[in-house]
Amino acid sequence: MIESHYIQTADLRVHYLASGPLDGKPVVFVHGFPQTSHQWRHQLQACGEAGFRAYAPDNRGFGRTEKPRIRISRALLGDDVVRFLDAVGIESCHLVGHDWGGIIAFKAAIDHQARFETISLLDTLCTMWSPMAVHGYWFKAHGYSERFFESHASDFINVLFGGADASALGSMPDSPWIIPAGIRDQPTWISNNDLAHYADSFADPDVWFHAIQYYRYGLPFHRVVADSDAPRGEAYVALDEAEVGAIWLHDGSIFTSPGYTIDSGPVFYDFGPEDRHKQFAAPALWLYGSYLGGNSGQPEGQTVAPTGNPFVDQFPRYFPDLRTRSVNGGHFLGEESPEFVSATLVDFFNGTI
Repeated sequence: MIESHYIQTADLRVHYLASGPLDGKPVVFVHGFPQTSHQWRHQLQACGEAGFRAYAPDNRGFGRTEKPRIRISRALLGDDVVRFLDAVGIESCHLVGHDWGGIIAFKAAIDHQARFETISLLDTLCTMWSPMAVHGYWFKAHGYSERFFESHASDFINVLFGGADASALGSMPDSPWIIPAGIRDQPTWISNNDLAHYADSFADPDVWFHAIQYYRYGLPFHRVVADSDAPRGEAYVALDEAEVGAIWLHDGSIFTSPGYTIDSGPVFYDFGPEDRHKQFAAPALWLYGSYLGGNSGQPEGQTVAPTGNPFVDQFPRYFPDLRTRSVNGGHFLGEESPEFVSATLVDFFNGTI
């Protein structure tokens, strides 16, 4: 049984879902964009049945958690997790994050290591942005995301989760969602009730405000430059949101911008250079979509981590005790492959992975 609760943290009224015995070892799940705690429904149930006490809060500005309309930073969002632990009386827990929830979970864990026994990251990132995710540039181009959500909030959810015709979203530069036009089948992993939940949750203009805040100000892009005179041999050149937005609006498209690609390949930006020297010493699990490691069509559960570019190489950089598993899915792994993801997480928490 999944419960619904509210709690007041030090500075935020938080809605959260929970499951499992009150005396079970705590697990905290942090959701991604544009979702809510509902995305963890399968894992909450499975962890509760396995004897854990599982919690999934709605992030600041999303779902039924308070939406205070203030400037967002990674540090603020990471501290939100710790303040939630304090409010519900958790001294230490297993921590799980997907998508933006992974960014938040990483920041919480790297800054407050004593509070987390393990960390699990699902199709997410730590501090290095993937150039494949072009929406990270689009959000920083002022006015574009504001107009898009005002006109297409419902279309966005129905295209992303429901298989609706992506042509409703428009084209670049107005929309970054590069999805082939035409109606697709609604994925089998999302029910009409799930789709309605995400659409209703994302219909609130306060949610759009916070989504834009997360991407525009919570991910300050930096170029990483080799510099033998700098600490640890690296210097960091910060780009403000206008500079990143200009990459998106480059004449001819982002893909021809020198800020996006150069002769040697794509440009990778780091949004957390203050953390690049840190490591999380406790066990870590990285679940990645099998597309990322070239394992599409292979049985899920491949243990060889993808390597070869700054995005995938960030995981062993930060986690000296890293375990990896591929998941047969796209991006929404916990919903696309719920049985495998849930069983893998439970095994990891129990120390058998």
